[in-house]
Amino acid sequence: MAYLFAAIGDAFRLIATFDRAVVEASGASMTFALVSTAFASILGIPVGVILATSRIPFQRLMVASLNALLAIPTVVVGLFAYAMLNRQGPVGSLGLLFTPWAIIVGQTILIVPLVTALVRSAVASVDEAYVATARTLGAGRLLTMYAIIREARAGILVACVTAFGRVIGEVGVSMMLGGNIAGFTRTITTVIALETAKGEFALALALGIILLAIAFVINIVLQLGRTAHQ
Repeated sequence: MAYLFAAIGDAFRLIATFDRAVVEASGASMTFALVSTAFASILGIPVGVILATSRIPFQRLMVASLNALLAIPTVVVGLFAYAMLNRQGPVGSLGLLFTPWAIIVGQTILIVPLVTALVRSAVASVDEAYVATARTLGAGRLLTMYAIIREARAGILVACVTAFGRVIGEVGVSMMLGGNIAGFTRTITTVIALETAKGEFALALALGIILLAIAFVINIVLQLGRTAHQ
Protein backbone atom coordinates (compact mmCIF):
# COMPACT_ATOMS: atom_id res chain seq x y z
CA MET A 1 0.00 0.00 0.00
CA ALA A 2 2.89 2.34 0.78
CA TYR A 3 4.22 1.67 -2.73
CA LEU A 4 0.93 2.80 -4.25
CA PHE A 5 0.76 6.02 -2.21
CA ALA A 6 4.39 6.77 -3.07
CA ALA A 7 3.67 6.23 -6.78
CA ILE A 8 0.62 8.52 -6.61
CA GLY A 9 2.70 11.22 -4.94
CA ASP A 10 5.43 10.87 -7.57
CA ALA A 11 2.81 10.98 -10.32
CA PHE A 12 1.39 14.29 -9.14
CA ARG A 13 4.93 15.63 -8.77
CA LEU A 14 5.69 14.71 -12.39
CA ILE A 15 2.53 16.52 -13.51
CA ALA A 16 3.16 19.58 -11.34
CA THR A 17 6.76 19.95 -12.54
CA PHE A 18 5.81 19.48 -16.20
CA ASP A 19 8.05 16.46 -16.61
CA ARG A 20 9.38 16.27 -20.16
CA ALA A 21 8.08 12.76 -20.84
CA VAL A 22 4.63 13.72 -19.55
CA VAL A 23 4.49 16.91 -21.63
CA GLU A 24 5.76 15.23 -24.81
CA ALA A 25 3.36 12.31 -24.60
CA SER A 26 0.39 14.51 -23.70
CA GLY A 27 1.16 17.00 -26.46
CA ALA A 28 1.59 14.26 -29.05
CA SER A 29 -1.67 12.57 -28.05
CA MET A 30 -3.64 15.81 -28.18
CA THR A 31 -2.11 16.82 -31.53
CA PHE A 32 -2.68 13.45 -33.21
CA ALA A 33 -6.24 13.21 -31.86
CA LEU A 34 -7.18 16.76 -32.90
CA VAL A 35 -5.77 16.43 -36.42
CA SER A 36 -7.32 13.00 -37.02
CA THR A 37 -10.67 14.23 -35.68
CA ALA A 38 -10.50 17.22 -38.04
CA PHE A 39 -9.79 14.97 -41.04
CA ALA A 40 -12.49 12.49 -40.01
CA SER A 41 -14.98 15.35 -39.63
CA ILE A 42 -14.14 16.71 -43.08
CA LEU A 43 -14.78 13.26 -44.55
CA GLY A 44 -17.56 12.00 -42.30
CA ILE A 45 -19.87 14.99 -41.87
CA PRO A 46 -20.77 15.41 -45.58
CA VAL A 47 -21.30 11.66 -46.01
CA GLY A 48 -23.45 11.50 -42.88
CA VAL A 49 -25.58 14.41 -44.07
CA ILE A 50 -26.03 12.85 -47.51
CA LEU A 51 -27.02 9.48 -46.03
CA ALA A 52 -29.60 11.20 -43.82
CA THR A 53 -31.12 13.54 -46.40
CA SER A 54 -30.82 11.75 -49.74
CA ARG A 55 -31.86 8.47 -51.30
CA ILE A 56 -28.89 6.78 -52.94
CA PRO A 57 -28.24 3.23 -54.22
CA PHE A 58 -27.30 0.66 -51.57
CA GLN A 59 -28.10 3.17 -48.82
CA ARG A 60 -29.26 0.54 -46.34
CA LEU A 61 -26.16 -1.56 -47.00
CA MET A 62 -23.95 1.48 -46.42
CA VAL A 63 -25.69 2.30 -43.13
CA ALA A 64 -25.41 -1.33 -41.98
CA SER A 65 -21.72 -1.36 -42.90
CA LEU A 66 -21.14 1.87 -40.95
CA ASN A 67 -22.79 0.40 -37.88
CA ALA A 68 -20.67 -2.74 -38.20
CA LEU A 69 -17.46 -0.70 -38.48
CA LEU A 70 -18.20 1.04 -35.17
CA ALA A 71 -17.15 -2.11 -33.32
CA ILE A 72 -13.97 -2.81 -35.28
CA PRO A 73 -10.95 -3.37 -32.97
CA THR A 74 -8.20 -0.77 -33.18
CA VAL A 75 -5.56 -3.43 -33.83
CA VAL A 76 -7.44 -4.50 -36.97
CA VAL A 77 -7.43 -0.90 -38.20
CA GLY A 78 -3.73 -0.71 -37.33
CA LEU A 79 -3.06 -3.93 -39.25
CA PHE A 80 -4.91 -2.64 -42.32
CA ALA A 81 -3.11 0.70 -42.23
CA TYR A 82 0.24 -1.04 -41.68
CA ALA A 83 -0.38 -3.15 -44.80
CA MET A 84 -1.01 0.05 -46.76
CA LEU A 85 1.92 2.05 -45.37
CA ASN A 86 4.79 -0.45 -45.13
CA ARG A 87 7.45 -0.49 -47.85
CA GLN A 88 5.70 -3.26 -49.79
CA GLY A 89 2.29 -1.56 -49.47
CA PRO A 90 0.47 0.57 -52.05
CA VAL A 91 1.64 3.86 -50.50
CA GLY A 92 4.84 2.61 -48.88
CA SER A 93 6.94 4.89 -51.07
CA LEU A 94 5.66 7.89 -49.09
CA GLY A 95 7.66 6.76 -46.07
CA LEU A 96 4.87 7.48 -43.58
CA LEU A 97 5.22 4.36 -41.43
CA PHE A 98 6.51 5.04 -37.89
CA THR A 99 5.87 8.77 -38.23
CA PRO A 100 3.17 10.97 -36.67
CA TRP A 101 1.33 10.99 -39.99
CA ALA A 102 0.97 7.21 -39.89
CA ILE A 103 -0.79 7.49 -36.52
CA ILE A 104 -3.02 10.27 -37.85
CA VAL A 105 -3.94 8.20 -40.91
CA GLY A 106 -4.77 5.17 -38.77
CA GLN A 107 -6.79 7.18 -36.27
CA THR A 108 -8.69 8.91 -39.08
CA ILE A 109 -9.62 5.55 -40.60
CA LEU A 110 -10.74 4.39 -37.16
CA ILE A 111 -13.16 7.25 -36.48
CA VAL A 112 -14.53 8.17 -39.92
CA PRO A 113 -17.31 5.55 -39.57
CA LEU A 114 -18.09 6.85 -36.07
CA VAL A 115 -18.39 10.47 -37.19
CA THR A 116 -20.45 9.48 -40.22
CA ALA A 117 -22.88 7.30 -38.25
CA LEU A 118 -23.40 9.86 -35.47
CA VAL A 119 -23.83 12.77 -37.89
CA ARG A 120 -26.34 10.74 -39.89
CA SER A 121 -28.28 10.01 -36.70
CA ALA A 122 -28.20 13.68 -35.64
CA VAL A 123 -29.34 14.97 -39.01
CA ALA A 124 -32.03 12.30 -39.35
CA SER A 125 -33.49 13.40 -36.01
CA VAL A 126 -34.22 16.93 -37.30
CA ASP A 127 -37.98 17.53 -37.30
CA GLU A 128 -39.51 17.02 -40.76
CA ALA A 129 -41.64 20.12 -40.15
CA TYR A 130 -38.46 22.19 -40.00
CA VAL A 131 -37.37 20.86 -43.39
CA ALA A 132 -40.82 21.38 -44.88
CA THR A 133 -40.90 24.96 -43.61
CA ALA A 134 -37.52 25.70 -45.20
CA ARG A 135 -38.74 24.36 -48.54
CA THR A 136 -42.03 26.26 -48.27
CA LEU A 137 -40.07 29.49 -47.81
CA GLY A 138 -38.33 28.83 -51.12
CA ALA A 139 -35.04 27.34 -49.92
CA GLY A 140 -33.25 25.29 -52.56
CA ARG A 141 -31.57 21.94 -51.96
CA LEU A 142 -28.25 23.39 -50.78
CA LEU A 143 -29.87 26.02 -48.58
CA THR A 144 -32.20 23.42 -47.08
CA MET A 145 -29.23 21.16 -46.36
CA TYR A 146 -27.44 24.07 -44.70
CA ALA A 147 -30.51 24.73 -42.56
CA ILE A 148 -30.64 21.07 -41.53
CA ILE A 149 -26.95 21.07 -40.58
CA ARG A 150 -27.44 24.25 -38.58
CA GLU A 151 -30.38 22.71 -36.74
CA ALA A 152 -28.36 19.54 -36.02
CA ARG A 153 -25.16 21.38 -35.08
CA ALA A 154 -25.25 20.25 -31.43
CA GLY A 155 -25.51 16.62 -32.52
CA ILE A 156 -22.69 17.11 -35.01
CA LEU A 157 -20.53 18.60 -32.25
CA VAL A 158 -21.30 15.55 -30.11
CA ALA A 159 -20.17 13.33 -33.00
CA CYS A 160 -16.83 15.16 -33.28
CA VAL A 161 -16.18 15.15 -29.54
CA THR A 162 -17.08 11.45 -29.32
CA ALA A 163 -14.62 10.71 -32.13
CA PHE A 164 -11.91 12.68 -30.33
CA GLY A 165 -12.58 10.67 -27.18
CA ARG A 166 -12.30 7.46 -29.17
CA VAL A 167 -8.81 8.18 -30.47
CA ILE A 168 -7.28 9.99 -27.49
CA GLY A 169 -7.37 6.75 -25.52
CA GLU A 170 -6.60 4.18 -28.22
CA VAL A 171 -3.34 2.25 -28.14
CA GLY A 172 -3.39 -0.33 -30.97
CA VAL A 173 -3.08 2.07 -33.91
CA SER A 174 -0.51 4.28 -32.19
CA MET A 175 1.69 1.35 -31.20
CA MET A 176 1.56 -0.44 -34.55
CA LEU A 177 1.92 2.56 -36.84
CA GLY A 178 3.99 4.95 -34.73
CA GLY A 179 6.52 2.53 -33.31
CA ASN A 180 6.46 4.25 -29.89
CA ILE A 181 9.52 6.36 -30.70
CA ALA A 182 10.58 8.65 -27.83
CA GLY A 183 9.90 12.33 -28.48
CA PHE A 184 8.37 11.55 -31.86
CA THR A 185 5.46 9.12 -31.89
CA ARG A 186 4.96 8.24 -28.23
CA THR A 187 1.45 8.96 -26.99
CA ILE A 188 -0.11 8.82 -23.53
CA THR A 189 -1.37 5.27 -24.00
CA THR A 190 1.80 3.84 -25.55
CA VAL A 191 3.94 5.37 -22.80
CA ILE A 192 1.61 3.94 -20.14
CA ALA A 193 1.98 0.47 -21.69
CA LEU A 194 5.77 0.80 -22.00
CA GLU A 195 6.45 2.29 -18.58
CA THR A 196 4.19 -0.19 -16.79
CA ALA A 197 6.09 -3.05 -18.44
CA LYS A 198 9.37 -1.44 -17.29
CA GLY A 199 8.09 -1.01 -13.74
CA GLU A 200 8.06 2.82 -13.92
CA PHE A 201 4.65 3.01 -12.30
CA ALA A 202 4.81 6.70 -11.34
CA LEU A 203 5.14 7.97 -14.92
CA ALA A 204 2.44 5.59 -16.13
CA LEU A 205 0.16 6.73 -13.32
CA ALA A 206 0.82 10.41 -14.08
CA LEU A 207 -0.24 9.90 -17.69
CA GLY A 208 -3.20 7.84 -16.55
CA ILE A 209 -4.36 10.74 -14.38
CA ILE A 210 -4.06 13.11 -17.35
CA LEU A 211 -6.02 10.69 -19.53
CA LEU A 212 -8.75 10.48 -16.90
CA ALA A 213 -8.88 14.29 -16.72
CA ILE A 214 -9.26 14.48 -20.51
CA ALA A 215 -12.01 11.85 -20.40
CA PHE A 216 -13.78 13.82 -17.67
CA VAL A 217 -13.72 17.01 -19.75
CA ILE A 218 -14.92 15.12 -22.83
CA ASN A 219 -17.86 13.69 -20.89
CA ILE A 220 -18.84 17.16 -19.66
CA VAL A 221 -18.74 18.52 -23.22
CA LEU A 222 -20.77 15.55 -24.46
CA GLN A 223 -23.38 16.06 -21.76
CA LEU A 224 -23.68 19.75 -22.60
CA GLY A 225 -23.90 18.90 -26.30
CA ARG A 226 -26.62 16.30 -25.76
CA THR A 227 -28.58 18.74 -23.60
CA ALA A 228 -28.37 21.39 -26.32
CA HIS A 229 -29.32 18.82 -28.96
CA GLN A 230 -32.41 17.76 -27.01
